[in-house]
Amino acid sequence: MKPLKTLLFTLGVFLLLAGAMWITPETGVKVGNFRFHMPTFSEMLVGQNVEYADLTDIINQQFEIDSLVDIETDTLKGDSIVEVIHRANYDSLVQRIQKLEINRAGRENLGRFFYHLQHDSLVRIMHYGDSQIEGDRITSFIRNKLQVRFGGNGIGLRPALQPYDYVFSAVQENSDNWKRYPIYGDVDSTITHSRYGVMGAFSRYAPLVPDSVPFIDSIEYTAEMNVSKTDISYLRTQEYERLRLFYGNTRRPVETVVIARGDTILVDSLKANTDYATLECQLPDSTGSVRLHFKGFDGPDIYGIELASKSGVIVDNIALRGSSGTIFTKADYEHSLKMYKDLNPSLFILQFGGNVVPYINNNAAIRRYGRWFASQIRRIKQFCPDAAIVVIGPSDMSTKVKDKYVTYPHLPELVNTLRDVTLANGGAYWDMYDAMGGYNSMPSWVNADPELARPDYVHFSARGARLVANMFYNALIYEYNTYLEENI
Repeated sequence: MKPLKTLLFTLGVFLLLAGAMWITPETGVKVGNFRFHMPTFSEMLVGQNVEYADLTDIINQQFEIDSLVDIETDTLKGDSIVEVIHRANYDSLVQRIQKLEINRAGRENLGRFFYHLQHDSLVRIMHYGDSQIEGDRITSFIRNKLQVRFGGNGIGLRPALQPYDYVFSAVQENSDNWKRYPIYGDVDSTITHSRYGVMGAFSRYAPLVPDSVPFIDSIEYTAEMNVSKTDISYLRTQEYERLRLFYGNTRRPVETVVIARGDTILVDSLKANTDYATLECQLPDSTGSVRLHFKGFDGPDIYGIELASKSGVIVDNIALRGSSGTIFTKADYEHSLKMYKDLNPSLFILQFGGNVVPYINNNAAIRRYGRWFASQIRRIKQFCPDAAIVVIGPSDMSTKVKDKYVTYPHLPELVNTLRDVTLANGGAYWDMYDAMGGYNSMPSWVNADPELARPDYVHFSARGARLVANMFYNALIYEYNTYLEENI
């Protein structure tokens, strides 16, 4: 080919590429499940440079607030110089904490929780969240720190059928005839009621029979479940003092046997034709494994099983994979109210938002989700007017744009909206997004050594979950220490 023709051909190719670059949107063109991208002119000339958050200070400045000594502040009353130095260290270290954001109404609500924490013999915290807390991640660390400081043991409330494979704090085994029915996600259309209990799902082993169908005693059903401690869990979660079973909706009485430490602790019958009831028994000292056996012509809807202490702090891990946190207004109000009254929580921790991030594409969708979330806070306050509410906002989450992982475009505004609706409804807000470094911080967590987040650029690793849990715990206890100082 002659040089002139070669030059013209090359220029033609460049012109075609330039035209394709010009007409292709920066976000690309979606073809089926594939998104086609072209580089922009600036990327061709200077390259694409994405700046990621620096985690050095976040990691190096971590500390445990409980390791700091509580010191009197008035030196005129005779504090020693050592006490003054310790106090100075405390004042310096707590400046690193990503503190709770809270207004006057929220502080009053949180103060009631702190009063219960200081004075009550038994205090319950219910930690609701999406898959970020699945497997007792984050919750287990918070639970252990609170139980070490304020007493208590056990794992709290858990489903009769554990839907997730890995659970840090206990191992659960069920006979193969159990099924779980959630109120969110893929809801079973044959269920004509909304009595799901406070965990957003119930479990049962006998078939569902509609109320309109006459019940016949034709088949006797049996089932088993076993919950046991794990050697990798925190020591205080490895002993259970009390068992409570929350159930309802069985057409016939069901014989229930509770076995602990190889001995039969309880033989009783679950009540028939009631929408809600409880079964309770005390467990022998040092119980770390409980087996339940059921037998009858029907089976109950089981809303949860509690393995906990009779005093101290109980912290429930209620992980709702795929949920946006809007379950509270979907459930039957009177039915849920009965269970909340039995549980008597003093604090709700709500950790949601991550599941809506990939599907939000404009500010109107953010505002709509904010209104939904605000309605959940108001419903919780109707259930438990005396309880405080702390919202943990979503973490940074990355989406792949061309060959780089960057923060989802609407995530920062979602964080701001959740903060606004939380404060407007008397809650406290902890900004996990900001605590972990803010914009484009998730890739730094994924690429840390050792890793702090998983390669899906959404979920924390076990190490990262502990780090985030410690940051949140420090923020909560900082407020508690401040409350104590102001109420001495």
